[in-house]
Amino acid sequence: MGQQFAQIQDKSGALSKLHHHLLEILDPAVRPHCAVSNLRDGVLVVGVSSAAWATRLQYQRLELLSELRSKGFPMLTSIEFKVNPQLSRLQLQKPTNSNRLSHQASEHLQQLAESIGGDLGEKLKRLAAHAGRPDKGTKTD
Repeated sequence: MGQQFAQIQDKSGALSKLHHHLLEILDPAVRPHCAVSNLRDGVLVVGVSSAAWATRLQYQRLELLSELRSKGFPMLTSIEFKVNPQLSRLQLQKPTNSNRLSHQASEHLQQLAESIGGDLGEKLKRLAAHAGRPDKGTKTD
């Protein structure tokens, strides 16, 4: 069981590295529409969000293969592009901001607000009041 887990970890690490290097090579417009899916018998399987992207990448297949080989993946013999509509659905979801203001940071802001005073001090006090509360979007003053 331990050996199987180690093999899975090794493959996962290799796929992650391949994904990273593939994204470095690809045009920035294409990156959100691609993800490394699998590596089997020297064939890299790349999921793409639509047939249009798959067709576009087909024309770049040899160049991508050559670049990936030069970046430390000489075992690659081919690249397959598989349409995976789930990738486009993932791109539609907006990332959420998970940053939170700590209580310690809030205390520092409160102290700073008291020493500064005035309009800026009031704004810092309002910012300090957000400690520990989830972000509900950005609000500008």
